[in-house]
Amino acid sequence: MHRSLTVCVLCVFMLLTACGRSLPTRYFLLESPHTPMNVDSLPPTNLRLAQVSVPEYLDRNGIVSRKKGSTELIVSQFHVWAEPVAKGVRRLLQEGLSAPLLAANINVLAPGDDASAEYALFVDVQRLDGNFHDEAVLEIRWTLKNNSNAILDKGIYADREAVPGDTYDILIAAESRMLNRMVAHLAQRLPAMFQKNHASRR
Repeated sequence: MHRSLTVCVLCVFMLLTACGRSLPTRYFLLESPHTPMNVDSLPPTNLRLAQVSVPEYLDRNGIVSRKKGSTELIVSQFHVWAEPVAKGVRRLLQEGLSAPLLAANINVLAPGDDASAEYALFVDVQRLDGNFHDEAVLEIRWTLKNNSNAILDKGIYADREAVPGDTYDILIAAESRMLNRMVAHLAQRLPAMFQKNHASRR
């Protein structure tokens, strides 16, 4: 009886000890392949990146994935964003559009720069999540406006990327690649709209 009691006490102690320790929280950033630029002077025409909109299910610290074959969402407790998703997407836009648009004589304003801008780009993320051992999905709507709030161009961008594993490193890498392809798409499309707008004002 005494031995059984001792074993029970030890089991309870081990369970309490295990419950007292939690997994270490891991923090993730969306990754950009672009390096910082050195520019001696900037063109006078500016593009402002408006605040990126994200759906409510993404507006949280925990990284969101989907249960395969289901509409159920999984919000991780120990794998979290190091910055809000909206700020991460805006950062990738800033880093990815700066050099291509500079070549088109357009300066992409840094966040917080209150200089006046002839153009504004609005990005609305509709979906950004994925299933482990399956794929990640990106859906966004974007709108380009001038300083009179007139719409110059708009579109929908959708993409999918394989997630060949069950770790958050793989999932975030897939989401980063999709977002960077979206930025590259805009970097190719926007200069033509700027040229068209300049030509119409002459």
